[in-house]
Amino acid sequence: MQIEVSDVAKSKLLELGLNREKFLRIGVIPGGCSGMTYDAVIDDVLETGDSVVFESGDVRIVSDQFSSPYVEGLSIDYSDDLVQSGFRLTNKRAVKSCGCGSSFQTADAEPAVASGGGCGSGGCGSGGCGS
Repeated sequence: MQIEVSDVAKSKLLELGLNREKFLRIGVIPGGCSGMTYDAVIDDVLETGDSVVFESGDVRIVSDQFSSPYVEGLSIDYSDDLVQSGFRLTNKRAVKSCGCGSSFQTADAEPAVASGGGCGSGGCGSGGCGS
C-alpha cells in the first residue's frame, strides 16, 4: 500500500504518544462536500479486519476493511502555518475534493449518500466549497 508520511508528521505523531503499543487509526466516514472525510485517532486495540497500512519505526497506521481502499495514495503532512496549523491528509487518488480540503472522492468510489453534508452543515464549515 502506498502511503506517505512526512518526517515532520512522524515527529508530531510521536509527540502525541505513538509507540509500539499505540498506533494511528485512520478511517473514512461519509460526509463533507465531496462524499468522504478522513477520521484519525490514536488507538491501542486492533479489531478483526484491521490492517497495518503503514509502519516506520514507532509510527504505525492501521485502517479497517471499509476504509483501507480509501487510504491507498494517502499523504500525511504537518504544517504549523499561522492560519491553518495541524495535520494535513491528502490523497493523490482523489478526483474531487472540497474547496477547503476536508473531504474527497476517489474514482472507484461512489459519493456517500449519508449526511446531507456540504458547506455550512458539517462539511467545510462556513463556505468556500468547490470541486
